[in-house]
Amino acid sequence: MNFGVEEIMETKNMKEESNSQLIRIGIPSKGRMASETQEFLNLCSFKIRRNRQQYIGWLEGFPNIQIVFQRQKDIISGVLNGNLTFGIVGLDILTELTLEDPNKIVNIHEDLGFGKCTLEVSIPENWKEISMKDLKQRKQILRIASKFPLLTKEFFNRHEFEFELIKAEGTLEVTPTLGYSDIIVELVSTGQTLKDNRLKRLQDGCILQSQACFIANRKILKENQNALDISRTFLEYFEATIRAKDYVSVFINMRGNDPEDVANKMFTHESLKGLQGPTISPVISSEGGSWFAIHIIIEKKKLTETIRALREIGGSGVVVSPTLFIFEEEPRRYKELLKNLEDN
Repeated sequence: MNFGVEEIMETKNMKEESNSQLIRIGIPSKGRMASETQEFLNLCSFKIRRNRQQYIGWLEGFPNIQIVFQRQKDIISGVLNGNLTFGIVGLDILTELTLEDPNKIVNIHEDLGFGKCTLEVSIPENWKEISMKDLKQRKQILRIASKFPLLTKEFFNRHEFEFELIKAEGTLEVTPTLGYSDIIVELVSTGQTLKDNRLKRLQDGCILQSQACFIANRKILKENQNALDISRTFLEYFEATIRAKDYVSVFINMRGNDPEDVANKMFTHESLKGLQGPTISPVISSEGGSWFAIHIIIEKKKLTETIRALREIGGSGVVVSPTLFIFEEEPRRYKELLKNLEDN
């Protein structure tokens, strides 16, 4: 079959239009951040599809969204240069790599609730110092091993230290033992690795508290309405999922004259008001009597108190279910994003 020039050009234009509409999101390809990111997206009902170990995947139900599995450094570079529209990375590495030029990337959601760690100054456990002020009294040029040179430099300059940054890769915790450095600046989660290598944290040596965040290319969001709409969809589900983690649905039956009578009994207890008040519906019972089914959304930590209060006013047959999503009328962070884009 022979194609004319017009047919070839039309096919080419269709491919270019399809590629221009493609939205790419980078997620970590290895380590704890990779597994926790995929678990979080799945919890938010974003199902990732991937062919074995390929570095390209997609979101089920979103044909124009492509998933790219990369190192966090590469994700940030991709978002900076526009090859990726969105990314999920740790705040630690994002801050380090954008410290000198933060405006090209917008941090849409800085608190996804996983990948938590701290960037901290750690010293040999046999040193007597416990604070940065104590450390300064050593009056020596400290050799500091760190994978975060910009954040480390900014922190120690702020404390007016004389220091030498040591370029290091791999496991930093062994460098003081080997005499390669005096102290280290490294990410800490549980602190067990520090203890295993006879290191300790300073009381005021925390440089940054980090966790996973959702980022985007500022220019693309300002110019591409499709990308902006997708950012809202992500934020809707991220926020609704994170909020729902702290709540449960409680169902219970109760006798009463009418819904107002049942509601008045419930309002005598602060713990029974729910998010916006209880949902009360009549129950058609073969046993007769005036029964009502009650549904309230409460905080998990108040569950025992709530069940006790429901029983006090005559409730029975308590059923508790997990709450998957709690949606707002409009995500607060989406409003903040729009304002951010207008102001910059």
